[in-house]
Amino acid sequence: MPERAKRLHRASVELLRSLDLARVEQEIVRALKDILRADAAAVMLNDPESNSLVIHSHEGLSENYARAQRVPLEAAANSFNGADDHVILDFATQGLGNKKLIADEGLARVLAIPLVNSGKFIGSLNAYMKDRGAEFNAQSIDLAHVLAVEASVAISNAQTYQEAVRGRDLQQSILDALGEGVVIFQPPGVVGAFNRAAAELLGIGDDFIGADGARWAEVLRPREARTGEAIAPLHTIGLRGLAGESVSLEVIYHNARTGEDRTADVKARPVWSGGAIVAAVATMYDLTELRQLEQEKEQFLSIVSHELRTPLTPLKALAQLLISRIRRSREKEQPLDLDSLERNLASIERQVDRMNRLVTDLLSVSRAGRGKLEMDRAPFDLATSVRDTVERYVEATREEGRHKFIVEAPERLVVSADQSRIEQMLMNLIGNAVKYSPRGGEVRVELNKVDGEAEILIRDQGIGITAEDLERLGEPFTRGTGKAASFAGMGIGLHVAKLMAQAHDGSLRLASEGEDRGTTVRVTLPA
Repeated sequence: MPERAKRLHRASVELLRSLDLARVEQEIVRALKDILRADAAAVMLNDPESNSLVIHSHEGLSENYARAQRVPLEAAANSFNGADDHVILDFATQGLGNKKLIADEGLARVLAIPLVNSGKFIGSLNAYMKDRGAEFNAQSIDLAHVLAVEASVAISNAQTYQEAVRGRDLQQSILDALGEGVVIFQPPGVVGAFNRAAAELLGIGDDFIGADGARWAEVLRPREARTGEAIAPLHTIGLRGLAGESVSLEVIYHNARTGEDRTADVKARPVWSGGAIVAAVATMYDLTELRQLEQEKEQFLSIVSHELRTPLTPLKALAQLLISRIRRSREKEQPLDLDSLERNLASIERQVDRMNRLVTDLLSVSRAGRGKLEMDRAPFDLATSVRDTVERYVEATREEGRHKFIVEAPERLVVSADQSRIEQMLMNLIGNAVKYSPRGGEVRVELNKVDGEAEILIRDQGIGITAEDLERLGEPFTRGTGKAASFAGMGIGLHVAKLMAQAHDGSLRLASEGEDRGTTVRVTLPA
């Protein structure tokens, strides 16, 4: 068993390290196959076009089976009673999918564990046995459940990153098509003409017409982006193009007007006429913001990895603790301490909820950035949602005992809004009130109807907000300074809450008298 636990640990490390979806899925199937000592394993995910589960990655299955097998999504989802459930099916009498494919593959039994993201069924981890008498080890199944939780987060994280990469590629395509600069060089190597995009990129004006290679090098100070080496006057793109070369180079230019460095993807080609080179045309794609964005994304992904790793560490420790207690109980034939077991499972649930909220917030920011944050409005009782959300934090903080929650709300206050989005907003705001009150104290949540609007006030007695930060907080990936900087986080919880309020034609405002003076969040929604 220790070897299987070590295999799970190695998989956990790899899942946290990689954002490549194919690599993540391959590591998952290898780990699942090793942990369960199975003959084959697969990751099946929802295919929206066919509304069925398809095999995304596998080990031990034939390519024909992996390519052709389909399992209806609804039937697969209905096989499980919840996210912590699993099924073991004997293909002789049970099972979903194409029976002939299963028989041709020689599969006898399958263990399937659901993959769930933000409460939504997205697929399953499947382990297969070809020997009808083979059994799945119960303790190994527990480890496989832990792997499934980590796999759900890792797959969602990789898909989010893949979506961001596609967005970056689209941005690059638009830049190439619409924003390129053009410079025309004429013999013997002087600037003949350039367009507005090139002028803005390089910071040059009409007086640059006729500039030769020496002046180009003196004013723009070109250097290779890869090596940082200066490009000599005789090797400027214009002269190389006029010499018959086709040049493709990433170059850093000194903007002659602003003095800043700009990075460009430069391509130069000779123009032939009558068997002679009559000009050279260089196109310049401004990559400065893209490179800066890549640097910011690297920093962002580093933070995301840290934030995901933070709950996974105690999650793994709790899982190992439970396995150890179960093993000791069996060896000594003593009953389990159910109270302790319940506390451990509640801790696991909180850590999973934290990861789910993180991924949900990231997806909300991504969708909002693309204008696809949709609201499913319907009448619901906001007062009940407020009380239920506060009660979740009462339960979550009960053991620590540092916080006292007070709710003041009418018996009923109906609003027309997207209930899940409003509750996401409440979770983030009340969570912040708890998080930034490390010494505890009172968290007061008030709900009132004021001038035809629903007003939510959330007050805490925590570290407060400086006057400088009040204007900044609420923007994406913006975190507080001073004491707030010592708290873990990515700076998206408050931003998502603000997005939710504004998407409902409402508002979110912060107020604080300064550090250690507490914070008040005021949200208004049409009622």
